[in-house]
Amino acid sequence: MIRFERVTKRFYNVTALRELTLTIERGELFALVGPNGAGKTTAIRLLCGVLKPTSGRVTVAGMDVARDGVRVKRMIGYLPEEPSLYERMTPRQLLRFFASLYGVRDAEGRIEELLALVGMLDKADVRISTFSKGMRQRISIARALLHDPEILVLDEPTMGLDPLTAKELRDFVSGLRGKKTVLLCTHYLDEAEQLCTRLGILHRGRLVALGRPEELKAELGGAGRDSPTLEEVFAHYTRGSRG
Repeated sequence: MIRFERVTKRFYNVTALRELTLTIERGELFALVGPNGAGKTTAIRLLCGVLKPTSGRVTVAGMDVARDGVRVKRMIGYLPEEPSLYERMTPRQLLRFFASLYGVRDAEGRIEELLALVGMLDKADVRISTFSKGMRQRISIARALLHDPEILVLDEPTMGLDPLTAKELRDFVSGLRGKKTVLLCTHYLDEAEQLCTRLGILHRGRLVALGRPEELKAELGGAGRDSPTLEEVFAHYTRGSRG
């Protein structure tokens, strides 16, 4: 479904990604983890067509993102780390506006369905400016799902949320496994281990580890010692990182 084929991205004299090769299968819930500056956001922006690679290519369902950007974008729902919402609108007004942009059929029915799905039906006609961050995240997820995309990209979706709201959001994302292809970027290793079947560790623009959490732990553990934690695996592959 999603393929990064030896993708390199440079910004002047800074190389944000170095020959990233990665395949994410249809219906998979995949986590991309790494310290600040590892290249996670750059990878997301390349997938969403916001940036173009310096070399290599990114494909979605066989389509080159750089050449078929419009078609690919219709397949993707994106939740950025800091979602921007029109705060003077209510959730219903916001979703109606984006439904018109996407050309969503039966928009009113779809809006009702999504507001119920994210637990915000009772706040549908309240101004977004009054919402907490957790409530805004819920509306942002509804917006990302509005056009029923095949792929959902979530950049730090639980960052700054209280524990209860974060758990509810993780439960929601977990329920998407097998229904959507989900790419999750997160700093929280327990979140990646809990939600995702596979994860990739980025370090200084390179993919330094890839596999199921239990495989990565077993590979590092070796014979004759207790299995390391995912935190220890992460520290091993990103040794010397700051932030």
